[in-house]
Amino acid sequence: MSGAPSAVPAPGSQLRLVTADDARAGSVGWMTRGACRGTDPELFFPIAVTGATAGQVSSAKAVCGRCEVCADCLSYALETMPHGIWGGTTREERIAMRVPPAVRSAAQAEGPRPCA
Repeated sequence: MSGAPSAVPAPGSQLRLVTADDARAGSVGWMTRGACRGTDPELFFPIAVTGATAGQVSSAKAVCGRCEVCADCLSYALETMPHGIWGGTTREERIAMRVPPAVRSAAQAEGPRPCA
């Protein structure tokens, strides 16, 4: 989907994160609008992100790619969810997003674009 906004911030900008209070206090009404609603949750929790499960990861990310609340999901995941596919990203991709901006800018040039 070209032209669609990405949840990955541009160099020098910041991704808005939900606060821990918001995330844990039930401010997750966006979840009811998720494209993943009604999809088998196991799709979003592959055993690995490479090898035989790479297709599962791609399928989960495809669901995220058509989701209207993908950015909210990613923000929530960056704050609270250590495992699974959230906001079009794997655990490893979210870890990389938490790297300082200068280092992240170089990695983004090569890495996947969540919420595409």
